[in-house]
Amino acid sequence: MRWMWMAVLALVTGCDDIKLEDLVRQPEARTRVASEPPGEHCPHGGQEVLTGLDHNDNGALDDAEVTGTEFLCLTPIPHVLVRVQAVPPGEQCPLGGQVSRAGNDTNGNGALEDSEITREAYGCTQPEPVVTRVRVPRPPASACPMAVTVVEAGPDMDGDGALDDSEARARLEVCAEARQVLSRLSPEPAGARCPAGGTQVVAGADANGDGELGEEEVSAGVYVCQLQHTYQGHYMVQSAADVAALQGISRIRGSLFVLRTGLTEAVVPGLAVVEGEVTIAGNEKLTRLELPDLRFVAASLRVTSNPVLETLMLGGSSHERVWVGEDLDVTSNLLLKSMDGLKLASPRRSVYLRNNPVLTYTLGEGGLQGVEALGDTLIVLNNDAVTSLPFPNLQRVGGSVQIEDNDSLQSLRGTGLWFIGMGFHVSDNDALQDLSGLEKLEVVAGPLSVSGNDALRSTEGLVALGHVRGLGIISNAELEWAGDLPNLRSIHVELDVRYNPKLLGLRNLGSLQSVSQVRLHDNPLLAEVSGLAKVTDLAILSVQRNGALTSLAGLTHLREVGSLSLFENPELASFGLGRLERVRDEFQVILNPKLPTCLATSLAAAVYTGQPALLRIRDNDDGATCGN
Repeated sequence: MRWMWMAVLALVTGCDDIKLEDLVRQPEARTRVASEPPGEHCPHGGQEVLTGLDHNDNGALDDAEVTGTEFLCLTPIPHVLVRVQAVPPGEQCPLGGQVSRAGNDTNGNGALEDSEITREAYGCTQPEPVVTRVRVPRPPASACPMAVTVVEAGPDMDGDGALDDSEARARLEVCAEARQVLSRLSPEPAGARCPAGGTQVVAGADANGDGELGEEEVSAGVYVCQLQHTYQGHYMVQSAADVAALQGISRIRGSLFVLRTGLTEAVVPGLAVVEGEVTIAGNEKLTRLELPDLRFVAASLRVTSNPVLETLMLGGSSHERVWVGEDLDVTSNLLLKSMDGLKLASPRRSVYLRNNPVLTYTLGEGGLQGVEALGDTLIVLNNDAVTSLPFPNLQRVGGSVQIEDNDSLQSLRGTGLWFIGMGFHVSDNDALQDLSGLEKLEVVAGPLSVSGNDALRSTEGLVALGHVRGLGIISNAELEWAGDLPNLRSIHVELDVRYNPKLLGLRNLGSLQSVSQVRLHDNPLLAEVSGLAKVTDLAILSVQRNGALTSLAGLTHLREVGSLSLFENPELASFGLGRLERVRDEFQVILNPKLPTCLATSLAAAVYTGQPALLRIRDNDDGATCGN
């Protein structure tokens, strides 16, 4: 067809003024390269590469001739480059976006050729409106003087107009009843807080009742940032190119894994949201890990078994919290010294701080400031350089707390804990001398266990504690006095005091009236039990192998016991149970060589109401006499 029109033109105009090469020549393809400063397209700077056809034959690519734009980005990783290109709306990205292609510049020409690309990542534009919800936490999430209400905010990803659990990105607490709480949304321009812009969320109590949230009524605020580019699916990092390809991604709709790589560092600026878990584990050479713009992780955030990791930064660039939907786990990072890069992490479920031998924290440093309320577990285990607890804003733990085997831990200072929903275990912390630092702790709904703390001399410090399920004080080599819980009113199950070789007695339990079982075993210097003076009823009283105990006279108000067992107490010479009226189920007094048998038999005759088969009195002082 083209040649037909050329023939027609020749017939009309004649051939003298027409050159054949002018008819068939195509415009030259041109490229124009400009320096690209660090910013949205290239976090570390690079080049803007413009392409097109030189239609006017001036030997240059003019602005009007540009048909394609690509960015060749530098990375902090030697020889690794990234090519970033816009993606028009289509099947890959319905609303458009960008694609990052990364690889090693193997030929060293300063360009990333197609054959050198090893990783490709599409980041799609997915704007969503921000929505909020108001709820009353169960149980309460903080220690507000009265009611506490939680305001949560996040993007409405499914478009249903409501904020679902999986969409919550930010959380505010207002000390007021839910009916009083109002929130307000306003646009946040692009800037330091939100690089691509976003929404400011503020909340407070409507103090004047006018139905509007005035500026003077705002008590808390947070930002929900618009995300620039979203990667669909899980993202696995195995190479430096995989890290580099992430630099244009602000959200991963899946999990991020950096597992068993040979990388020495992984720095991912711009990544703000991971809608699965983040796991950095088993990287033998990794010395530096930074996710400076991280704001939200839907599941758990784990940094484990990276033996040479020295620098760790999770969020912090905007000074906003890093919300973690489940657990924060920092385990077995043998060279990690500082907690500064973790200070804004705010997990909802559990914190595991384990086996980090040089991780340091001294009272007064920042610590993990974002840890305020945990739904499940707190474990601080085998961190040999930590001298106090690094949770200055922690108020409640819904599950258990385990503080174990931290060789330099000198006190339990460093938290604001007032409630523990299950057990509290303090064990094998060899520099701990007392339990001071938890002056606000009121309730331990599970057992409180203090064991194997070789320097512990007293249990002083828990001055507000009013209730525990059980209290175990076991195998503390230097402990001289147990108790020192002046407001402890009830022990639901058991007081168990065993294997404390220097324990002299129980003291300062003046409020304790309710305890089900008391076991005092293998405390060779124990001579004083007056701390139990107000106890009136016990299901079990078991006193065994306490070498210095001469009497149970400290139990001055004890009236009824289910099972009484006094076994192998070499200095026990009298009962001292002047108000005892009944032993219901079992009466055993055995191998107490200084206790007159006649005293035991006369007491049994007066108070024992159980089966004869469970009455055992033997190997006591059969030669002693008892007066009238």
